[in-house]
Order: sequence, then C-alpha cells, then structure tokens
Amino acid sequence: MKRFAKDVEDSEEYIGKNIDRLYQGFGNSSERIIGKGQHVIGITSDNWSYYRHNLEVVRDSDVLIITHSRYKMLCEDEELRRWFTEGRHTQIIDERIDFDIVSFSRSEYNKLFSVLPHTLHPLLYDATKGLLDQVNACERMKTSEGKKLSSRGILRCHPKIDSLEPVYELCKVINKNKAEIIRDKGLPVYNNLKGIVQKLELFYKKTCYYNYHSLSTYNRKHRLFCLDNNVILDANGQIDHLYGVKNGNIKFILDKQSKLIDHSGSTITHIKFSTSKTSIHKKLNTEINQNEYFEKITNFIKRNFKFDKRYLVVLHKEFVLSVNGDEGDFIRQLRQIGFTDIAVGDKYNGESISVNWYGNLIGKNTWRDFDCCYLLGTPNQRFESHIIHLCQFTDKHDWRVSLDIIKKEKARAFKNRDLEKIRQCDIISEMYQTVKRVQRIPKPKAEIYIVTSSGEVFNKVAKQLKGIKIAKPIPLVIDDFMSKHESSDSGLSTEATMTERIMDWLLSQPPGTYSKRDIAKQFNIKSSHFSRYFNKDLSLVQTYISTKQIRIEYRSIIRL
Repeated sequence: MKRFAKDVEDSEEYIGKNIDRLYQGFGNSSERIIGKGQHVIGITSDNWSYYRHNLEVVRDSDVLIITHSRYKMLCEDEELRRWFTEGRHTQIIDERIDFDIVSFSRSEYNKLFSVLPHTLHPLLYDATKGLLDQVNACERMKTSEGKKLSSRGILRCHPKIDSLEPVYELCKVINKNKAEIIRDKGLPVYNNLKGIVQKLELFYKKTCYYNYHSLSTYNRKHRLFCLDNNVILDANGQIDHLYGVKNGNIKFILDKQSKLIDHSGSTITHIKFSTSKTSIHKKLNTEINQNEYFEKITNFIKRNFKFDKRYLVVLHKEFVLSVNGDEGDFIRQLRQIGFTDIAVGDKYNGESISVNWYGNLIGKNTWRDFDCCYLLGTPNQRFESHIIHLCQFTDKHDWRVSLDIIKKEKARAFKNRDLEKIRQCDIISEMYQTVKRVQRIPKPKAEIYIVTSSGEVFNKVAKQLKGIKIAKPIPLVIDDFMSKHESSDSGLSTEATMTERIMDWLLSQPPGTYSKRDIAKQFNIKSSHFSRYFNKDLSLVQTYISTKQIRIEYRSIIRL
C-alpha cells in the first residue's frame, strides 16, 4: 500500500521491470503467468473503472499495489476485499494509514443550510436535530462547582434520533438535486455536502466525543485487516506510541532500525515560545492589524538570511493562505519587511524561501537540496482525534480511560499517560518528518530552528537526528527577539537588544551614509559607547557585512 497514486505507479513500473530478478530461485517467471498474464498491478482512480469490472485480474495478479484511500474503501466492503486478498499471504503498508475522523458542529450545519435549497431545510433539521441537541447538552453540563464540564476534558456522548429515515432521505434528495446544486454552487461544494451528509448516520450509531462545540466520531469498519504476514514501513515507528499501546486487539512488534544518516554537520536551535494556533492568534495587535509574533520571527529570519542558501518555512495553513486562497498574515509580513522571492505551498520555481504548512509536505522531495528549515508553529491536532486514533489502531472501542485534560508546562495535556504520549509523539513525528524534508543527502549540513514552548518536544525531535549539534536556546521575549549570536544564560542582554534595534533601523533606511554619532543620538546612547553595541566583531553585524547590506567605516555606517 502506498499513500499516493504517483507512488503506486512508480512502484508498479519498478517491480515490473525487475520481476525476473524477484523470481530467481522460484522457478521460471514465464511459467508463473496467471490470469491475464499481469504479474504486477497498480490500481489508482485512473484505471479503477477497468479493474472494477475485471476483478479476476486483480485476484490473479502476483503483486498488487493500491493507495491508502483504496485500502480504506476495502475496509468498508468485505465482498470486494476478498477479491484483493484471496490467495495472498503478505501485505506491506508504506507509512501509517490515517483513518478518517468525521466531525459535526453548528458550523457544518450552517454550511449545509446555506447550500441546500430552501425546500430541503426542514429535512436537514430533522436529520441533524439530535446532533445539535447533543452539542447544546454538552455545553450546558456543569461540574459540582458550577464550571463547564467540557472545560475539564473530552466528553463521551451518544446523540439520539427517533429514526434514521430523515438521514437516508436527505442523502437521496441530495443525489436527486445534484445537477441543481452543482449548477448553483459548483462541484467541490456538492462533493463536500455529499461527504458530510453520507456520514451523518455514524454519529447516531456509535460513541461520539465532544470537544469545543464539536462532535467527532469514526467508522468502525476502518481498521487494519490482516493476512498471515503484515508489515508496516514507518519512519516514525520508533516515535509513534500507537504502536506501543498495550491491551489492544491488534499487537504490533516493533523492529527498530539503527539510524544511518549522520547529522553531525547540522545544527538545531530551540526558540522558546508557545506556537499553538491559539497562542499565535493572541499576538495579533488589532489596532494596527499586525501580528507581533510574525513581526519578530520574520525579522529574525531576515537577520540570519544568507543569499546563497534556500529556506523552508513551515507553520499552520491558515497563516500561509487565507480562507479565500489569498496570501495569509505570515506571507504578508514577510513581504512587508522586504522579502519578494517567496514560494507559497506547492508552487515552487527556484525561489530562495518556500513557505508551506503541516500536512502538505509528506512524500514530497521539492526541498531536498534546501539548507535551512524553520518550524514556526506546533502541529497540534484536536484532542479528541488522539482518542479516536487509539480506538482505530488497536481495534478496541471500549477503552475505559480518563479523558480529562490538565495543565502541563503552561499548556493543555491529557491526564492519561497513554493518550498524552500519543498526542505528544504525534507532534514530534510531524516535526521530525518536516525537518527531514531538507538536506536529504548522506551527510546533511542543515540549519534547523524549532519554535515551541516545550523543551521535551524539542529534545525528542533533536534525539531523532543522529549526531546533530544543539545550539543555545533562544527565548522569544516581548520587547525584542534575541539573536542567537548575542544570547546569554542570564537572559536578554542590553547589548544584544540594542544591536538588533540599530540593525533593524538601518535595514529600514534607504541606501546611504549614516554617522555613528547621529545613530547613537537616535537611540539615546553615548557616542563613546556606540562600538559596544555595534562593531565588526559581533556575529549579527558580521552577517550583514558578509551579505553586503552594510559596511562599517571609521565614523559612519554605509547602508548598501
């Protein structure tokens, strides 16, 4: 099993070309041709229509390669799955399969309401009333102290409906009104609408989890089905705690592989700041519509920028692209301080800076020759997703564990050890896979910066990179962003702060000659002390001299 269709096609081609070597020692390959003579079959959406009507060819092939999406489809259709598995003894899954999680909130209801014709609104209400009532009930639940029960953790619940007939009827009428909806709203809107409605019945049939105005559940048919031999090839296998949970109905045997890549030529730096989406949003100055965090971190990137290097910058999608597809707040801030050579998302054409988001880099090698990687956000999933993943991967749905959430290092965390380990390892895995996108060579020489408030998460990411050099941590403070070159164990020094302030001011000025005396006066420091704050021996200043942005003379500084 492969994650993407392109990987299926590449694997089919490679195995097909080398089939004779694979059969060495097992007789003449020409005598093993069966069915329609196809040794290796790769199934994607492009050729599925043919194989759907020729399932005996699928059954009789020697090697069968499918996508993760096809695997999930087989989970739901036992009869179809038999055509794929009959006579086979070994399955190999490349990377962990992410089974679907479905969610419903008032927001989903409003989307459905705005898309469906007015005549269908009563039917929509009948189909979703039980879910809306459950959301309202969870929001009203109180503790004995009068606090919201949902503030303490995730709530298990079971939405009720007298009959599923309105749900089934809604599915029918959406199919019946397909042409009208596509004409008025477009095909993507119709497909999204259909996807939501088709999964409504799952909420009424199984346990749901309430968290922050939303209900989530899953299809219990989505599970790992097994043959005699089952192998998962997962680079995160030693990190992901889902493989190590005890008492599940599926047992995993972890075959640990030694780390081969030598990262001793690379450095990794911990920038201390909370970078959850909530924390980043809190740094927005509404009066000037500017995010303080983005302002400081982009200035830091600018101060350390080198023209002969390429940079991968990764954070949450909403800060890269807005809802309507325009450039997000972070991209606008980059442009505001002078960067123009920026690639956004998958649109890369040789730019020096490529900005992307978590979840959009898996399986891609676009950045293999890049030199530097900045992780500017923490890839937190919603808390209830970790509970559902636990159920899906252990094929056990009646876990009696605490779903309480507590404060840990000023951040929210599960009280239950297994759930918290799953949550934290999920963050570490995502960060590890992201930093591995750059310098994909036997002896990488990368500069990696991770912005997070969790020292534990940072250390565990660094631990995955054999031999990597760990630089001094850099605290992100309110007054200014401390440069790694002038940081000290005691905190932010006056010299470091002033050096950065002077440099930021110089970079904002047009090319020209500026008197040291006048600059000192500008920053209210004695001219005789100016060299203490700004001289050629400071690493920060050296960076801008070497990139030919400034030149220091005896009595002046030249902005080039």
